[in-house]
Amino acid sequence: MSETIRIDRNVSIPMRDGIRLSGDIYRPGDDGQYPAIVIRTPYDINEVLDFSYVRVLPTIRAGYALVLSYVRGRFGSEGKYDSSAPQAVEGPDSYDTIEWVAAQPWCDGNIGMDGESGLGTVQWKAARENPPHLKAIAPSLAGIPG
Repeated sequence: MSETIRIDRNVSIPMRDGIRLSGDIYRPGDDGQYPAIVIRTPYDINEVLDFSYVRVLPTIRAGYALVLSYVRGRFGSEGKYDSSAPQAVEGPDSYDTIEWVAAQPWCDGNIGMDGESGLGTVQWKAARENPPHLKAIAPSLAGIPG
């Protein structure tokens, strides 16, 4: 694995309905394929990294890519942000994000998710959609959505 880190900011992630979500990707700087951890959030990515269990440098050094994706209507993502619960688009958007990440040339097809509170609830919604490449979720401080 490379000692360098590649950061791609404001990456456009297509959803099935034509909406494009924005996200940042952190990954080893070589041409290898790595499993990815996806965090989907309505919050500023810098704030998420401040209170997440996942830390960028140790994650990359451990051989993972890290994808932080904004939900609809937040920080460069198209669409309308809807904070009401349950938010119907979070499951399908999570599915589409996971499958898009799995199809990238730098990903080995294995995806996990992390996050707490609302970011954890999104993981339950993703799991309900049963994306083929989602291998693990690690929600914390999160209820199971209704």
